Amino acid sequence: MTLFALIALLSLLNTILPDFIRNYLKVSRLWGARNSSEIRHLQKEVESAREQVEEVRNAEHSGEYARTIKIMRAERKVTDAEAKLKSARGVENLMRMGIDTAVFYGSKVLLSLITVIVSIRNRGTPVMIIDEGISLAPFTGLLSFPTGVANAISVPAWAFSCNLTFRLIYGLVKNRRA
Repeated sequence: MTLFALIALLSLLNTILPDFIRNYLKVSRLWGARNSSEIRHLQKEVESAREQVEEVRNAEHSGEYARTIKIMRAERKVTDAEAKLKSARGVENLMRMGIDTAVFYGSKVLLSLITVIVSIRNRGTPVMIIDEGISLAPFTGLLSFPTGVANAISVPAWAFSCNLTFRLIYGLVKNRRA
């Protein structure tokens, strides 16, 4: 009976946990502090460049041409600083998405691998033996394949049915909420 519950639990975790990690846990937040200091520095740089533009606009100049050139140079500094900030934010977002995606697929692979290992190690052990009064006639050999026990459900068949059932139920629940 423990094999029955273990495979069902692994299948349930494999269905729910990766989406929970992707949507609610956000592992990438743990690495956000390092890049945020660079972004704060770039934001200060943009603010100082904007202040410099205002100073140039409000200052008195010897001529209109000199004033225009100084304003253009100050605005170019603002544009360059904004481009650096936008690029840094893009890199940070890409990094966060990469981390979240890696954790999402890593958890799926890990749980699937554990399920496969449990299935392979216990392939000869039936998960449950059904009473002879219940006929599994067309599927008897398929459901008990590696065990060789009549009217039994094998570990691979149980793992497959649990995964399929939990994914169908989870998909229906997700679609119902959306």
